[in-house]
Amino acid sequence: MSHQFNFSLKSRKLYLNQTWVKQKGAALIFIAFILGLGAAFYVLKTYNADAARARQDEKTYKALNDAKVALIAWAVNYSSSPGQMPWPDRNSDGNYDGSSDCYIGAFDYGYLLGQLPSQPTTSPCLDPNNGLNIYSGLSTYPGLNQVFTDAQGNRLWYAVSRNLVYDYGHTENPIINPGMINPPHTITPYMRQGGTQSYPWLTVIDRNGNLVSDRVAVVIIAPGSPLENQNRSSPAPNAKEFLDSFMIGAANYKNSDSSLANEDFIMGEDSRNVPASDTTYVKPYYFNDKLVYITIDELMYALEKRALQETKSALNKYYTANGYYPFASGLGLTANQNQCVQGNLRGLLPVSAPSTHACTCTASSKTCSCNFSISSSISFTRTTGSFVATGGGVNAPIGACTVNPLTTDTCTCNGAGSCQRASGAVQFSCDACGVCAATVAGTNKFVTTGAFISPSGSCNTTSSTQVSCLNSADGSFSLGSCSVNETIKSLPSAGGLLPIWFTANQWEKYIVYAVSEDCNSTGACISTVSPPKLSVGLNKNVNAIVAGSIANPNGSCSIASYLSDVENTNVTVSNGIQDSIYQKTNPRSQTNTDQVVVVTQ
Repeated sequence: MSHQFNFSLKSRKLYLNQTWVKQKGAALIFIAFILGLGAAFYVLKTYNADAARARQDEKTYKALNDAKVALIAWAVNYSSSPGQMPWPDRNSDGNYDGSSDCYIGAFDYGYLLGQLPSQPTTSPCLDPNNGLNIYSGLSTYPGLNQVFTDAQGNRLWYAVSRNLVYDYGHTENPIINPGMINPPHTITPYMRQGGTQSYPWLTVIDRNGNLVSDRVAVVIIAPGSPLENQNRSSPAPNAKEFLDSFMIGAANYKNSDSSLANEDFIMGEDSRNVPASDTTYVKPYYFNDKLVYITIDELMYALEKRALQETKSALNKYYTANGYYPFASGLGLTANQNQCVQGNLRGLLPVSAPSTHACTCTASSKTCSCNFSISSSISFTRTTGSFVATGGGVNAPIGACTVNPLTTDTCTCNGAGSCQRASGAVQFSCDACGVCAATVAGTNKFVTTGAFISPSGSCNTTSSTQVSCLNSADGSFSLGSCSVNETIKSLPSAGGLLPIWFTANQWEKYIVYAVSEDCNSTGACISTVSPPKLSVGLNKNVNAIVAGSIANPNGSCSIASYLSDVENTNVTVSNGIQDSIYQKTNPRSQTNTDQVVVVTQ
């Protein structure tokens, strides 16, 4: 009996122990479930917050990029001064009303920072339709006519380079062309704003204070929600209540400041993403600005596209009226810049009234100056001795110069190059502009496809297309002028084909123009193959092209200073000699910015 009782008691204890263990396990599972649920909720909450923030950032950057595209389009399509930007909307009038607030009186760099102008309201700015009348709210407004806001509903902010806004101090538009890209701009033809030099571009730096770009034309900033150190409760808060600042070491960077021509703007890290362990920034660190920028290269590339299309339109109108295209003017800062040159098939656009083109020789320096757009070739025949012949190995002619093995006393050049004697001494050389010099006595001979006139001194015409000049005495001669109508005039001239802004901004000094051998005033435009036609890519039936490469040639006579693609610059061209093959426009890159436009085909 006692044994049975003990067995029953043990069984009950065993049962109770097993039940307790099961309950304990269930409790642990329940606790683990609660903890897991809490962790999952935290992760989900964090994920949702991060996802929401990412969506907000995506929306903000879309607005920034949309505003960038709209601003470039607005500037390029500005009817009276393409490339010009609007003045920002500032709070100097007691509000941010979307109006472009132009200044009256002395200029201040603070005027170049404000909100992006948008609304069609009264403004003291000039009317973009004509660039003349003060805008009174009755015509197209000089803002974007669209409100751009970030994800939090704040209007975007905007800073613009002084180079790109109307100068009310001197009451004139800025001169906007590729010559303004690389400061300092001390070389003509680039002059602007009352004859002063242009200004450095704005600067953008990264979160560590490192330079991102110093070629910035415009900065567009999304201010985000107000930070702990900002108060936007007043009707028109100052810029610092929207735009942020922080310190890296002793350097204080402010997006709310505008006091220099090359003012810097910073692409900082959102303070929500900066952990306490990050020692890059001086604490407390508050920053949530987001920005995009427009470089002058981006703007000029788009603007050049418009200038090329305007040139194409003018040339096609010229062809319709005349049945041919004009000869080109010469490259470089010649005495008759942008005047048509007889027989010249590639150069710049002829927009000035034609006249004769002078060539001169000076005995004291044994030099002759005759641009290669005027002369097809310049030969020098020495009185005694010889040059190393082409293909003669060491000390053979270089560049665009040659020496016939059968006549080694003569060096012939149709571009930059030189000829040497056997010792290696250079005894005749030419630069790209046709300035040629000898170190020994001899005779210079010039050949053209036009007509030489008025020889004097040591120069004599052997035919209408050839002139010889002894280098022992001074002499001169000229190339006859083109016909009076071989000019692409600018409006409002009678018969003008180009808009006023084109020549006012001196685009004719930057756009390369080429015409086929058969489609100028001496041809009938009847061929269908290249040559004599030009080729652009696979198109081999092109009568004329215009091209640009947002380049600043600085008066150079070398085609490589105007265009960048190897196919467009690999042939030396002189009077009557054409490079018939051109590369089509490819996507813009660091090494190739050429834009080639077929005028007609």
